[in-house]
Amino acid sequence: MKIDAQIGSDDGSSNDFDRIGLDGFWLILRRHLRLIVLIVAAVIAATYFVVDRLEERFTARATLVLTGSDTRVRQTDTQLESFELSRAVIETEMDVLKSRAFADQLAVFLGLYDDPSFVSLTSNGQPIDSALHQEQVLDKIQGSYSVFRSGESLAIDIVATANAPALAADIANAIPAVYIENSLSEQRDNVTSSIVFLRERVTTIGDELTLAEVELADFIRDNKLDDAQLPDRLRSQVQYLTTFLKTSDADQNAENSARLQAELAAVEAELQDRTRAELAQMRRERLLEVQRLRYQTAIEKLNELETQINLVSQGARQVSVARPPVSASWPNKKASLVIAAVGGLVLAFIVALILDLMNRRLWNETQTMRLSGLPNAGFLPRIGRAAGPMRRKGVARYLIAKPHTMFAQAVRGATGLWFDDSNEGWVVMITSGLPHEGKSTVTVALGVSAALDGLRTLIIDMDSHREAAARLLDVTSKPAKFSDVIGGKVSPAPVALDGQPVEGLDFLSVNVRSTPNLKEQRQQLAELRKQIRENYDLVIVDTPPVLVVDDTVRIGVLADEIWQVVRWGRTPENVLVDTVERLKRDGLPITATLINDVDTRRHQKLGYGGYAQYYNYGEGYYS
Repeated sequence: MKIDAQIGSDDGSSNDFDRIGLDGFWLILRRHLRLIVLIVAAVIAATYFVVDRLEERFTARATLVLTGSDTRVRQTDTQLESFELSRAVIETEMDVLKSRAFADQLAVFLGLYDDPSFVSLTSNGQPIDSALHQEQVLDKIQGSYSVFRSGESLAIDIVATANAPALAADIANAIPAVYIENSLSEQRDNVTSSIVFLRERVTTIGDELTLAEVELADFIRDNKLDDAQLPDRLRSQVQYLTTFLKTSDADQNAENSARLQAELAAVEAELQDRTRAELAQMRRERLLEVQRLRYQTAIEKLNELETQINLVSQGARQVSVARPPVSASWPNKKASLVIAAVGGLVLAFIVALILDLMNRRLWNETQTMRLSGLPNAGFLPRIGRAAGPMRRKGVARYLIAKPHTMFAQAVRGATGLWFDDSNEGWVVMITSGLPHEGKSTVTVALGVSAALDGLRTLIIDMDSHREAAARLLDVTSKPAKFSDVIGGKVSPAPVALDGQPVEGLDFLSVNVRSTPNLKEQRQQLAELRKQIRENYDLVIVDTPPVLVVDDTVRIGVLADEIWQVVRWGRTPENVLVDTVERLKRDGLPITATLINDVDTRRHQKLGYGGYAQYYNYGEGYYS
């Protein structure tokens, strides 16, 4: 009877259960549903608690559009000229809007320096230094708004945030207003400064023109240039004197001739001076004309600027006016709670995944087969509260009274693995790695079920430390020595429960430490094995935990095969591995595992797989 050939192989390969896919994620959620719900609820509650205590912030938006060109006074000729706005100019204007100087203008415009609701004027009951208060106001204003634009657009979006709806709208609208006023003021100042300059220039040129005219008048008067007949008279006099000297008698008085010569020279010199003066006058008049032209040009430019000072266009316009928001932009409770729910779910799943990965306990036969390399002989369901008072009377009475329950069917499925057509008895040793894994309960359940199925069955309790199998079968006799059993002084006794014998079931309790000599003990075990195999179809031996005491290793030669009991959801993986390794190291025939105390409802709900999940479908059928 080789159990591995009947119920599966021991290749130790894992199935899809060990790979996390969509089904794996769903199973993890199912297994830790309560924890996940608790974490998500806690995260949402904590988020609500925090968000509910945060100061509300209101956001208002306004849009400012710059004009495509900028009008300036050209310094070379004091003429108004339009310049196209470049990217650098626009970026510079945005930097101006973000500057501390502009923030100061906003504070003055909105009266925030004197508004204690914006920034308190006191600290701990003491007035704050004015310079420090001003810096605090500027810091808060600069942090309350932002400006940005999309691509190469001339539109500048303004987003203002404050703790009051009206204040947010006021700040958003004040920025365009102050900027437009600044641009108008700057252009007017440029034009005004040019007008002042031109007025001073006109005055200066006018004074210079007046002085030049006076000097010309004085020059004309001093040089008798206002007498237009004087040159003609001088030329006539020169002609007369010249003619007279030519026609006069040579014998005339030399003195008179000399006088006439001198008079002619004087007239000619006066005529030359007059000519030179006229040339100088012409030069002065030309210069005076230039000055008059400069004066007239300055007057015309001044008149032009004076008429255009009120025609200067603003450098921007506000196309979108901010309105007081009706609801707070921060904190957004709905969005925060949704994000908290999603974040809590992610956190909860991570925690569940970590717990699932850290859970090194045995839950299904896939784990046991993968870790031990052994097939699993079956699942024994937990005897639940539905069993009523019968649950407290012990597993043997429960099997006899309730032969068609889910538990009874599972036990019968395990004992059925030992049926064959041979007449030779079979010795099965039931053990576990640690105490409290239900090996004694399993031993009794298997023995009673086999007896009910007509097998001549013997249960041997060799766990003399606890004698749990004996207590479950109401046996009060003390464990016998090996020598007494071999010598025939002690024989297996029929099992009787509540005065009623269990047909086909005998019981024997043996003290495995009654023979200290290991060699002698092995000889006694060989003799005992021979005797019981001749008299019984099935012998089930309850042994101590392998990892606690070494009795099982010492008496292992008695068995044809050994089953290791693991408790569902309790036995750690390393216990199974260490137990199997210990038994295999000593050459003992461990052939299968048996998962005990399975909560079939939870097993099915948590998706641990295996045929144990189908037991629940048969509840009505069993009843």
